[in-house]
Amino acid sequence: MIPLTLRSHYSLMWGTDSPAAICRAARQMGYNRLALTDTDNLYGLWPFLYACREEGLTPIVGAEITDPKASRRAVCLVKNADGYANLCRLITRRHQDPAFDLTAGLPPLADGLQVLTGHSDLLAAWHRAGIQPMAALPRRAPSPFHPLVRTARQLSLPLVATPGNFFLHPDGYNVHRLLRAIAGNTALSRLSSGDTAPVDAWLAPPQAYQRRFATMPEALDQTHRLAGELTFSGPEFGLVMPPWEDASGRSADDCLRRAAVAGARRRYGPELGEAVVDRLEHELATIARMGFSAYFLVVKKIVAQSPRTCGRGSAAASLVAYCLGITNVCPVKHNLYFGRFLNPGRSDPPDIDVDFAWNERDAVIDGVLDRFAGRAAMVASHILFQPRMALRETAKVFGMPEAEIGKITRRLPWFWRQGELDAGLIGNLRQRPETRHLDFAQPWPQIMALAQRIIGIPRYLSVHPGGVVITPRAIDRYVPIENAPKGVPVMQWDKDGAEDAGLVKIDLLGNRSLGVIRDTLSGMRANGIAFDEAHWTPEDDPDTRRTVARGKTMGCFYIESPAMRLLHQKAGNGDFEHLVIHSSIIRPAANTYIQAYLKRLHGAPWDPIHPLLADVLDETFGIMVYQEDVSRAAVALAGFSDAEADGLRKIIAKKDRQRQLDDYHDRFMAGAAARDVSAAQATAVWQMMMSFSGYSFCKPHSASYARVSFQAAFLKTHFPAEFMAGVISNQGGFYSTFAYVSEARRLGLVIDPPDINVSQIQWEGKEQRLRVGLMAVGGLSNTTCKAIIACRQTGPFTTMTDFLKRVCPDHDEARALIHCGALDSLDTDQSRTRLQWALARWQAHQKQIQGQADLFSFRPVPASHPPAPVFPPEDPMARLRREYAVLGFLCHQHPITLFSKAIGHRHTVKANQLARRKGQRVSFAGWLVTGKVVHTRNKDPMQFLTFEDDTGIVETTFFPDAYRRFCHILDRHRPYLLSGIVDENWTVVTLTVDGVERIGRLGGGSVMGDG
Repeated sequence: MIPLTLRSHYSLMWGTDSPAAICRAARQMGYNRLALTDTDNLYGLWPFLYACREEGLTPIVGAEITDPKASRRAVCLVKNADGYANLCRLITRRHQDPAFDLTAGLPPLADGLQVLTGHSDLLAAWHRAGIQPMAALPRRAPSPFHPLVRTARQLSLPLVATPGNFFLHPDGYNVHRLLRAIAGNTALSRLSSGDTAPVDAWLAPPQAYQRRFATMPEALDQTHRLAGELTFSGPEFGLVMPPWEDASGRSADDCLRRAAVAGARRRYGPELGEAVVDRLEHELATIARMGFSAYFLVVKKIVAQSPRTCGRGSAAASLVAYCLGITNVCPVKHNLYFGRFLNPGRSDPPDIDVDFAWNERDAVIDGVLDRFAGRAAMVASHILFQPRMALRETAKVFGMPEAEIGKITRRLPWFWRQGELDAGLIGNLRQRPETRHLDFAQPWPQIMALAQRIIGIPRYLSVHPGGVVITPRAIDRYVPIENAPKGVPVMQWDKDGAEDAGLVKIDLLGNRSLGVIRDTLSGMRANGIAFDEAHWTPEDDPDTRRTVARGKTMGCFYIESPAMRLLHQKAGNGDFEHLVIHSSIIRPAANTYIQAYLKRLHGAPWDPIHPLLADVLDETFGIMVYQEDVSRAAVALAGFSDAEADGLRKIIAKKDRQRQLDDYHDRFMAGAAARDVSAAQATAVWQMMMSFSGYSFCKPHSASYARVSFQAAFLKTHFPAEFMAGVISNQGGFYSTFAYVSEARRLGLVIDPPDINVSQIQWEGKEQRLRVGLMAVGGLSNTTCKAIIACRQTGPFTTMTDFLKRVCPDHDEARALIHCGALDSLDTDQSRTRLQWALARWQAHQKQIQGQADLFSFRPVPASHPPAPVFPPEDPMARLRREYAVLGFLCHQHPITLFSKAIGHRHTVKANQLARRKGQRVSFAGWLVTGKVVHTRNKDPMQFLTFEDDTGIVETTFFPDAYRRFCHILDRHRPYLLSGIVDENWTVVTLTVDGVERIGRLGGGSVMGDG
């Protein structure tokens, strides 16, 4: 028998196994071909085709189509390319047409498909419609009198054994039930038989089906005959480019040449230098030969919609892209390698990434989808169960209380991934410092055993952050299309599937820093500051370079993380070229090479590992920094072709890579030996290449972002108030608003609290003052913010009653505005107690007007209110605690200053004095700002944490022992007393921590309480 109705875990929340696992099991059982027929989708098509190649199986492409209005279904198997296109269109209609009906909807698209169904009425209806369906028999041979068998024989239609499968082995049923319970948001105990597949819906060996269909052997034979007819083994589109039409009838190649030359003259002047002309000719010839001209022209048109973009990725190495305005960094000046983006040996489609301001990106994408309606869609993201999600969802269907679930899951890092589960889920939790103290009594071991089995299974389809595919014909001839919840069309494949199919995508991404720069410049104009942006070269500004070299870049895109700021300080160099190096060399596995880089940067002698690499790595001191360094080293040292070298680079970055990587290693070592490179030298180069595992960047990408970084650093250096207002208003930076407010104080800015008569929704900066925006008020809706701005157009608010009458905020919003000080201007003494009394009086009056007076309100509230009573003075600490609770920071002081009594007797050192205590043991009182967990070579967790006081920032290191001891007590929004040794590395000091105490428990209370 040939399995013709297999579902993988891409039959979301029904199937349990990956295409790779299914193909591996099928081969082991003796099958030589099989069909994957996931329900209403082709999500897993490319993983399935790849797995079949790996296992030596012949794939059959298909899908199961369901009727949304009835429990009827059909399996469609692809005969040829037309059938494939029809299957894509059929699935698209199933998802997009609310009136889709399987009976009527399938026949018009049946050409090139073999249709199988287990419903006798559908069999008859489709036979009348002129197609030749087959009768799909269930898991065992039915009675000769079964309606399906009788109908098939009456119509002379073949009987086919199709024992549908949802899992591979009998014990997969428990995983299947778990998925069904999660999908139905119900307890496992409440599942009925109708909610799940049959208990025997697992893939059995061929011999088992011979026994099951012994009374109807022709149904088994038909699977072989049918499989022999289904020779389609997957779509072969080649590279699918966006369409381009020119009103004058010129070819895309001609249009691109004209646009590129015109752009070059805008960039470089009317007389183009030889280097520019030669490179432009080379690139245009390569682009034309590879058929990419239309792609560049379409992207150019998209980018022209926005005045501020950042073209990045490997495309930034293209001079053509630079001349078209797609990118903003000159590849000739900065020696960017075009072959990293496009070369004749490259078989996979490269893509162009363009950043837009984060709150402008959706409008750009909508414009593209509207312009190319029916030929464009977003790329999908397949969201998988990760450990945290798997554990939470499994515990819920076991009926565990939310509080008990949260006790475990809140101590797991958000970025925890499947690859970190060396010891299994429960074993890992018992080892992790954050959770090892928890008691995992029953049913937790059972929960974790089941949760372990769904990690890595797709949960739902989402939308890629910005990937768009545009096709020359209707896009649903290439790939099925659905509608995302927000309404945009989304293809069923993720970015890897799109690449495998040859669909060239354009990444239109959101970048908050572009919004920061836009809003900073807008604020400067509003403040009367003239600024020539057209001739702005921030990388040439000496003051900006000093800002970068000193690591004073908090708020500056791409270079504000603690690791980046420390590296800049250690290097002591803030020019553009070194910033590009720094932003690329910071990667998880490169710490050893960072230290070597710093030594060489500061004058230590060095030689290349081998003379063949002298020219390749000259500008980076003999160290591989950029992705293309891997490719170029493989070409120079081991004789790889460009395509082979690019393949090695891509494999290094992948997670599931070992088998292919081993093959590349052998080829690399053999190629190096053939060029008289010693084994030791080749091994050293290979190990350096392996430091690019995980994430890494190409030089064009880093150079593009360095340009944006320098713009941000320039604005921070020269216009700090407007800049910090832009940073906080756009949100989403590396740090919290709390940290940015502290940074603003360190820049000498005065923080003015929110004020309903002055504040805009966003923050505003002018001269040396920063006004808190209404957006900072916790619990205040955007609707109420807009109402405040609109109402005060007729005049300022004068009293509490005036404000409440005109704006009508709800109770919680009004209280939040009182507590944060936004209504202080409405009381002559800024008494927030009196404002609360006025709020209560107003609300009582409104209830009485509405006939909802309190049961004990015996007297009507007079129209003329009596004066407010005399209230006792407010408790300053309580006032600050409420302000912090609403805003998340204090406007007039750093909250660490409120703990001076608790800290005073502990002989602490301030942040700005730490450099004077190198090598000494100190105590430091600081507020936790941010942190990052990493792992040592032995896979032990450790942490880098950033703390601050009212004088500065301190970067700290918690080595594994300290991390194990203290990770469970560390939380943001409170101060800690740290003790440890002040370490120095290249003149930069950090604190290696070996002791932690919560300051709130030392006496004096906490501005947030001691929770």
